Amino acid sequence: MPNLQNSLSKIALSALYIVPTAQAQGVNSPLFQSIKSLFGATGGPAGVASLGALITQAVQLMLLIVASIAVIFLMWGGYKYVVSRGNEETAEAAKKTMSSAVWGLVIIVMAYAIISVIAAILLRGEVGTGI
Repeated sequence: MPNLQNSLSKIALSALYIVPTAQAQGVNSPLFQSIKSLFGATGGPAGVASLGALITQAVQLMLLIVASIAVIFLMWGGYKYVVSRGNEETAEAAKKTMSSAVWGLVIIVMAYAIISVIAAILLRGEVGTGI
């Protein structure tokens, strides 16, 4: 597991070198402009007008990150299952990892739906909003 953590940290650190530091423009950088669609019409957490909208944006961003981690665990479990080569203990551990990742994704999707409905009712006053 430490090798996986080292690899992920190297990937994260290498991403810092992709963004040009000589043209540091803060929130208005091209990086944030290119990922604007992730945050909806507001254009990112810095463009929200109210505290409730900021909290909603932050929670949605956290759910996106957690869902990405769940997908990585699903792929990792699949890899472990393929590499198990018929070893029952390893195959069972891989199945458990994959089923936990799928349950995590189900919980994340449900949390997103609940947050969307609550935000629509409390922040925008849309009654009868359903999914």
